[in-house]
Amino acid sequence: MEKRGRICVMGSAIAVGPLLIAVDRGLAVLCIVSFLALAAFAERRGVARVSAVATSAVVAGLLAARIGYVALRWSNYRDDPWSALAIWQGGFSPVAGIVGAAIMLAVRLGLTRALVPAFGALAVPSLMWIALEAWMPPVHYGPFPYHTKLAAIDGASVDLQKLRGRPFVVNLWATWCGPCRRELPMIVGSANLNHSVPILLANQGEDAAVVAAFMAREKLAESSVALDRDRSLSRAFAVAGYPATAFVAADGTIVQLQLGELSRAALADGIDIARKHR
Repeated sequence: MEKRGRICVMGSAIAVGPLLIAVDRGLAVLCIVSFLALAAFAERRGVARVSAVATSAVVAGLLAARIGYVALRWSNYRDDPWSALAIWQGGFSPVAGIVGAAIMLAVRLGLTRALVPAFGALAVPSLMWIALEAWMPPVHYGPFPYHTKLAAIDGASVDLQKLRGRPFVVNLWATWCGPCRRELPMIVGSANLNHSVPILLANQGEDAAVVAAFMAREKLAESSVALDRDRSLSRAFAVAGYPATAFVAADGTIVQLQLGELSRAALADGIDIARKHR
């Protein structure tokens, strides 16, 4: 984690004070703002209607990006189609978004002289996205700390050494964390179904009684829950907020660290990356 005043760069996210912003979403916002600014500039230069249709192009692009992402991962949404509306969990296809925005521009502007500068305004941030994605170096999270001492809710020691040699997932959460509570039923369900890739729910800093009461109240199984009373994993992963989910490959490398609420599709993608890592 790199700190710059109140700004912390943490792998795939940037923490600005209490706010946690995923890098890819930050890039998307930057590109959208650039597109709107270029469209406004074109209109000031005498190209009518470009700025007027730019907002509708952005809306169409966002819808297309979400639909494209969900369509490619429909197997993860099939059992709970309404979860496709949970856009705060992330999950957008940049290519589908650019195509959707371009189609909206073509429909709204038609074969007029405004179409070329409108496409130009869209092309600049699109190329900027590609360049930034290529320029950004891969994030290295390092090895998983197998020596961390965790305990089960009943007080028994949790031996992380048993996870060596196989891919697994560790989710950092707390009962007071709203996004954690929203994603927990899905993660617990996945943990109960997916035995080939263990999923460990490491509660951060809370007493066993608090965690047990919460799990009972929410009717969630305790079998995958561990207590990290000293928040050792939070320090090891250098995370400033919850939830945070680490995907670990069989060789112990943390291949991805997802900060913020997790979707079923993102969980499946992370597990797939951990399985394929060599």
